[in-house]
Amino acid sequence: MVTRSWTEYANDWRDAPMAYWVHVENEPSQWRDAKTYNPPAPSAHGRKGFPVLCIDLAGVVFRFSSNEQIAECVRVLSRKSLPTTRQLSTLRGSGTGPNSHWLSRLPATVKAPKIRAKVAQDLSHFLGKVGT
Repeated sequence: MVTRSWTEYANDWRDAPMAYWVHVENEPSQWRDAKTYNPPAPSAHGRKGFPVLCIDLAGVVFRFSSNEQIAECVRVLSRKSLPTTRQLSTLRGSGTGPNSHWLSRLPATVKAPKIRAKVAQDLSHFLGKVGT
């Protein structure tokens, strides 16, 4: 199902669709202004910037700026029943609405149980590959 994969470089790792939902700021500040995150923020590769792994799965391009983002995507998509984006956005506790959650941005075809299981399986092969 993987059509191709490639690495792009970005000026800011926070621009990846899942970054906000996976990397939580440690100190009380605006998310983009935080100095530390849990899990830790990815590192830049010198002047190139931050690596963003792009994976094309049958026409849907997934973009990850950290391995933790891939792991979370696999974890959620592997569930027998998908959680609602309201449930997932509440876990973040930021007041950011469910319509901005990464899961709500995926096409409905990817969320179908058989396709979702295959996507999760294909993505799991990329665990540990961001930044390598």
